[in-house]
Amino acid sequence: MKIKSWLLGLFVLVIIFGGIGVTTAFNLWQTESTKIPVKIGEGEYAGEYNPADIRGSYSIGEISELFEIPLVDLVTAFELEGMDGPEDFKCSELESLYANLEEMEIGTDSVRVFVALYTGLPYTLTESTYLPQPAVDILKTKIVSLTEAQIAFLDSHGVDINNVEIISLTEETEQSDTEEHETLTELVIKGNTTFSELLDWGLSEGDIETIIGEELPAKSTGVRDYAVDKGIEFSLIKDALQAKVDSLP
Repeated sequence: MKIKSWLLGLFVLVIIFGGIGVTTAFNLWQTESTKIPVKIGEGEYAGEYNPADIRGSYSIGEISELFEIPLVDLVTAFELEGMDGPEDFKCSELESLYANLEEMEIGTDSVRVFVALYTGLPYTLTESTYLPQPAVDILKTKIVSLTEAQIAFLDSHGVDINNVEIISLTEETEQSDTEEHETLTELVIKGNTTFSELLDWGLSEGDIETIIGEELPAKSTGVRDYAVDKGIEFSLIKDALQAKVDSLP
């Protein structure tokens, strides 16, 4: 039996819009993505949102809601008080805000650490992640459940931005210390490292393109600037490139 074309078209429309109607009725139809972290699957904290799943696209306001942390504490912790609408500030933008730190990273992982320590949720601390000093002060003042190891971590991973700026200026007059520092870290990717430097160190264009997933940009481009422009966490690219650098003969 042949079905007339107009009848077939009507049948298709009924399926499409009928399906939308049903999913809408049951609150299953969504026209935009929702930002909900995965939940911890087992153990003492099963069912709680996992700080490890906080992504760079999450705003400070969203994190405040999801993890029930007062917005004022998050804003103060990451020194966002002077901004218009700090609740809309995205985690990934922290890397640009603290770009002057070079070797120390304050970014999305810093937010994960702060949230985990503030809420008492489990999270593995890494030596490469730092926190602004106000974040450290809030945690040490408000959270009485911090372990000795966590307090020791905070004591060694708090960054006073003003002091960092002073050090960067005085380093110019401390020639011997500067030369020693450069010798030890000349193959360490920093905030101002360019793709040209990576090539000079021995990475091939193919190595870099495999990691970033596209053609090599202008060689004078800074790795951090590239990551910010692409909306990618600098630490993710940096860690992958650094691992490749470290494997060079």
